[in-house]
Amino acid sequence: MSDAVIIELKNVYKSFGQLVVLAGVDLQVRQGSTTVVIGPSGCGKTVLLKHMIVLLHPDAGEVFFDRQDITHMSERELVAIRRRVGFVFQGGALFDSVDVQGNVCFPLAEHHISSADEQADRCREALRIVGLNGLQYKMPGELSGGQKKRVALARAIVLEPDVILYDEPTTGLDPVRADLINELIIKLQHELNTTAVVVTHDMASARKVGDRIVMLYNGSFIADASPAQLDAVTDETVRHFVDGRASKQELRELELGYFLDIENGQATT
Repeated sequence: MSDAVIIELKNVYKSFGQLVVLAGVDLQVRQGSTTVVIGPSGCGKTVLLKHMIVLLHPDAGEVFFDRQDITHMSERELVAIRRRVGFVFQGGALFDSVDVQGNVCFPLAEHHISSADEQADRCREALRIVGLNGLQYKMPGELSGGQKKRVALARAIVLEPDVILYDEPTTGLDPVRADLINELIIKLQHELNTTAVVVTHDMASARKVGDRIVMLYNGSFIADASPAQLDAVTDETVRHFVDGRASKQELRELELGYFLDIENGQATT
């Protein structure tokens, strides 16, 4: 892992109407590291991820990529930055009407890179890395959930990026298939020397792939630790999330809701 910072967010704010999602967030992502972002559903983890390549623009604050301020770059200027970044969308986001090779080669075609033969070669290599070479002409509907995730990974690496952003890469997978994705994330970091930012609810995944784990809550980071240090964090909100336990307040709300249903004649057995 290098000491060089490849992505930096400085005092970033983002709101949607009255909803404040990011409230002055600061984050440095070091080159060659894997930073995992955890936090409850709807807390803004994906919003944070999209700010890193300005798929969303901050209301205030600055975004830097490889020491270059990209906050106010035009879409044309951002093309060169985004070529250096692979993005694995939640659910894979494959094109259902296009075969595996077409999906993997899509970024190459979008950036007008390589001839058809060269694209096929790069697709073959990307699929080899994720263990799916030979499935080039399969349609997404013929693939398992785990295979779809791996095709999405192949598409993310076909441009040979410096950084890969993962949005919930293990969601919807059984524990064995999820662990295979974790192993691939680690493999890509080592074999391709990539930097990774992983958004996840999966604490087993977070602990396995992360060099650093940060927790986003109410628009700010309330934890920043290595996997080994995470168990020493005493913040109650962090502990409930990491340990997978509902808080006393949440249990009281559940209990209150149950008794209100009884009063209204809506309780069921």
